[in-house]
Amino acid sequence: MSDGLRSFKEQEKRWYRRIVQSFGSGLTALSVAFRRFFAWGRGRLTLALIPHTERAARKFEMNRFSLTAIVAALTIVVSASFFAVGHYGVTAFRAASLDARLADANKSIDTLRESTEQLLSETAKFEEKLGQVVSIAQARGKTDAAPSSAEILKTAGLSDLISGQLSDDPVSRDVLRLNGIAGTLDKSLPSLDDIANVLATQKDIMTEIPNIWPIKGNLGHITMYFGQNENPFSTGQWYLHTGIDISTNRQGDPILATADGKVIDVHYDASLGNSVTIQHSHGFTTRYGHLRSFAVKKGQRVSQGDVIGYLGNTGKTTGPHLHYEVYLGTSLIDPLRFLSIRKEFHE
Repeated sequence: MSDGLRSFKEQEKRWYRRIVQSFGSGLTALSVAFRRFFAWGRGRLTLALIPHTERAARKFEMNRFSLTAIVAALTIVVSASFFAVGHYGVTAFRAASLDARLADANKSIDTLRESTEQLLSETAKFEEKLGQVVSIAQARGKTDAAPSSAEILKTAGLSDLISGQLSDDPVSRDVLRLNGIAGTLDKSLPSLDDIANVLATQKDIMTEIPNIWPIKGNLGHITMYFGQNENPFSTGQWYLHTGIDISTNRQGDPILATADGKVIDVHYDASLGNSVTIQHSHGFTTRYGHLRSFAVKKGQRVSQGDVIGYLGNTGKTTGPHLHYEVYLGTSLIDPLRFLSIRKEFHE
């Protein structure tokens, strides 16, 4: 064996002996510590309860282990009590919070139920109004084409909703009602598109008929009506007044085109003064006289409500006013027959 290997072996043996000696010393020290601990634990303690009276004192003997166990048990009991009290307090607080949230939820449910009832009431009113609309349509000769209100409601999905044939459970009934209303709104969208198209068509027709007040802001009052009237320039003589005269007692108020159309004449007349004539659809023509000035030119297209001139006192007049005429074909007609269709114009 070489010297280096022999030296390594000897060193290894020395380290092994040291480890064994250290381990043995540790076990000896641990054994001593346990013996001392158990000796300390088996040591007896005396607890004396000395009353303030003449009675004899009471003594209790126990070893340290028993006392330690009692103290540990008491500590566990007290800690558990504090934990239980704290947990109860937290649980009580959460319960109170849940009660408050439940009360708020009940209020919200009551509010929702009231809103549902109100919505159903409005739906019933809708059914009534719809029935009136259908009746009017049928009265105008559309009986074969116009469905009944019940058929319309069935198609729109409203009949089951209004009939009230739902669940006996209040919550389920409210949910079914709301689901029915949501379904109705969804199903009504195509029908509303159709209605919008019809209304758009009706609006186009209304703007093609001279039916709005010819002075902006619905100002003025009629000073002479259409038909037989006394001639203001010849006392005692009567003549046919071909339109209506409207006065605001001042000049400069804007004059409006009462329907869509095309300006076919803009000129000065000895009788009507400055006048504008507009050709409309469906054979209608309107003429506006005694204007102070013009706001349109011949050949210009105008929309209902456009300003075409300003109220004045030109021509043969007794004061500032507008002379307004309506023709259907070549026949003069009373302008009030159409002004009663829509008395106000909203810009």
